[in-house]
Amino acid sequence: MPSARSIIPFGIPLIVIVGATALFYLNPSQYSFFPKCTFYIATGYSCPGCGSTRALFNLTHGNLLEALRLNPGLIALLLLSLTDYIRYIITIKQTKIFHSLFGNLKLVFTIIGLMIVYGIIRNLPWIPFTNLVP
Repeated sequence: MPSARSIIPFGIPLIVIVGATALFYLNPSQYSFFPKCTFYIATGYSCPGCGSTRALFNLTHGNLLEALRLNPGLIALLLLSLTDYIRYIITIKQTKIFHSLFGNLKLVFTIIGLMIVYGIIRNLPWIPFTNLVP
């Protein structure tokens, strides 16, 4: 049975490529099978994750500014995840023990705190906050 050390370097890029290919061809605004935000449906307010699928769709088409407008937190998490993945690849090549960035509790609680603040700010009814609602 293959170990995680051998699956992760190939499995994660494969999942990303398949997902990005699907999102490249399937616009979430045009297809109803993409999941809807339960929080938005229940309350009418945008959660910190609202707009993520459309942001990823725009990212696959090279529209970075539109992706940032739809969900800047997602783009930041993608960059952080990419950094962690690159660190993982470097670490296994050097046969060292890998310590994920997401294992740092200060970072995790900072991300959660920023998501809560962003979730509140994006629902404020004044300009420039109204531009944050997807």
